[in-house]
Amino acid sequence: MRKLLFLIILVLISMTHPSESRIINKILAVVGDKVITQYEVESFNPSRVKEIYAMENEEKREEVLQEYYKNILDFLVEQYTIEIAAEREGVVVEDSEVESAVNDVLNQNNITLEQLKGALEERGMTLAKYKWQIRMDILRSRIMSKIISPMVVITDADVKKYINSHESELDLMDTYELRMIEVKSKEKLEEVKKFLRENSFSDAAIKYSEAPNAKSGGYVGTVGLNQVSEDIAEHLKDANAGDMFTVKREDSFQLFLVESFYSKYHVPEEKRKEIEDKIREEKIAKIYENWLQEHKKTIYTKYYH
Repeated sequence: MRKLLFLIILVLISMTHPSESRIINKILAVVGDKVITQYEVESFNPSRVKEIYAMENEEKREEVLQEYYKNILDFLVEQYTIEIAAEREGVVVEDSEVESAVNDVLNQNNITLEQLKGALEERGMTLAKYKWQIRMDILRSRIMSKIISPMVVITDADVKKYINSHESELDLMDTYELRMIEVKSKEKLEEVKKFLRENSFSDAAIKYSEAPNAKSGGYVGTVGLNQVSEDIAEHLKDANAGDMFTVKREDSFQLFLVESFYSKYHVPEEKRKEIEDKIREEKIAKIYENWLQEHKKTIYTKYYH
């Protein structure tokens, strides 16, 4: 296959005008069955190449030129690798599709092909490069939809992990709806607990609590762990609705009831969708990178400079 490839290249060289062969026949890299020449690298951004060759300082010119070659060559190798990997899995973009996309651009902007070429030239881009970019955009979209996206699975564990890592950004946290009874002695606390065997916490607060919120049934409100003292937070972090716990103060005892518990993981549907979209983006990037790396292992690549 490689011998055939180089024979084809030699034929092309022999058919080329002598003044052009100096650039065209210099092979810089081979990716699978695709050849990257110096001509292709320089014509990728002709205006930039022209600027570089116009530099008066020869040493600086050579340094900038080598940097340009490296960046563009690496980029082209990567793009051809993607193209070959996709083709292996039956994902291709036909020339007719690219032409159709270009025609859509012309029709939507009510311009001619010559006008498009002029606009591209102002941006230092050739029509050939523009078409190539369209091809790669369509190809990447198909790779994502046909190969990568079907591999993405988002579980509840993924959502929980993401929430744990982005709590402040998402403004999510476990919250607890509390009631509290405050009494001055341990004996009074035991009396309250005995009363609670047959009565509600709210009634007990009204009857026994010496705190300002006694008349409201000891209602504290809904709080997060970062909104309460450390000793209360220590009790709350593993608490569920219906749990009670006591906190000793300097001159009193506070008996708390966790009336309700709202998990940070139980987010509204719209918020969950946002989270899943973020997770999907991260997973797609990782799966795509792994997919490409696996193909790179078996795609022949060689640099000639």
